[in-house]
Amino acid sequence: MLRVLHVMPDLTRAYGGPIEALIGFVDAGGSATSVTVAGPTAPNGELDWLGAQMPAATLATASRLGMPRLVRRLARDADVVHVHGLLNPVSSGGAGAALARHRPVIIGPFGTLSRYTFTHRRAVAKQLYFLTMDAPHLRRAAAVHFTTAAERDEAAWHGIDFSGRAYVVPPPWRPVTRGPAAPRTGETVLFLSRLHPKKGLELLLEAWPAVRRARPAARLVIAGTGAPRYEAAVRRAADGIAGIEFVGFVAGEAKAAQLSAADVFVLPSFNENFGIAVLEAVAAGLPVVVSPGVQLAPWVESRGVGRVAPRRVESLAQAIDGALGDAPLRTRVAQCGADFVVDDFGSARVAPALLSMYTAAYSTRM
Repeated sequence: MLRVLHVMPDLTRAYGGPIEALIGFVDAGGSATSVTVAGPTAPNGELDWLGAQMPAATLATASRLGMPRLVRRLARDADVVHVHGLLNPVSSGGAGAALARHRPVIIGPFGTLSRYTFTHRRAVAKQLYFLTMDAPHLRRAAAVHFTTAAERDEAAWHGIDFSGRAYVVPPPWRPVTRGPAAPRTGETVLFLSRLHPKKGLELLLEAWPAVRRARPAARLVIAGTGAPRYEAAVRRAADGIAGIEFVGFVAGEAKAAQLSAADVFVLPSFNENFGIAVLEAVAAGLPVVVSPGVQLAPWVESRGVGRVAPRRVESLAQAIDGALGDAPLRTRVAQCGADFVVDDFGSARVAPALLSMYTAAYSTRM
């Protein structure tokens, strides 16, 4: 049994997709792995929730400043250290601490190696931080974990040789809480994600009036939270636009209720290294409208579960209107969406690739 230590920069549900991915990876490891998860201190309610999702895993926390010391201690007994994320002190410090213990380290970038990451918001600071802190760790990592082939290919622009160390392992799908089925009106569009500039909310707000002109009864439900200043700016931008409702962060039964009541899901991100919320929507029977920047876009097209719209106001509005009016599409996804998700991303499909990555990393131990 391989002893795997996961290092996470955040252990709260509001962190979104990375937490869902972590739970899936722990589940997919099954009886072949013994798991410890290390992360920054979080409210007890969050830790209780996370522990309930991963009953076989051990949770260990410390202050953000204390994380390197915690990882050094825990890495001593680990066969593999799986570090999630880049460009943050918890992940960087964890990778450095594990490498100092001569442990095989796997680094999952979370999409942060994209050109978008390094050309938006504090670009110079990110480049300096990356060159100083993260690039040396990536060069020494036993494996680099990408969630899609597109994410792997895009990372090549950094000039770091990933030959023989790059693994594509998508987050395993795990069924979410299902609430009682709500009657769908045929006019409700759901955006469910962390509120962040890269998610394309501003574009969606610009496109929404055109959707309303075509469908006066259409509703846009925005579910999620973000940095207070950004969230406040988005809410101000939505003032005066008819048919928009903010419902805040949702999880569990509240999330299930929103998925059950919606008719179409939309995610027009600039860059999305995977998009777990897309799988949640399709598994709930919703057709999706995504941008090409969502790296599940090729899967959406190949499975015929939605539309991929260029990141232009007119194109996005037309795609949303078209999906709302496409009864055969909505019927197809309602009937087959959940099966497509399980077949392509279920634990049974992902587990062999995950364990192969762990085994290969372990074989490089120093």
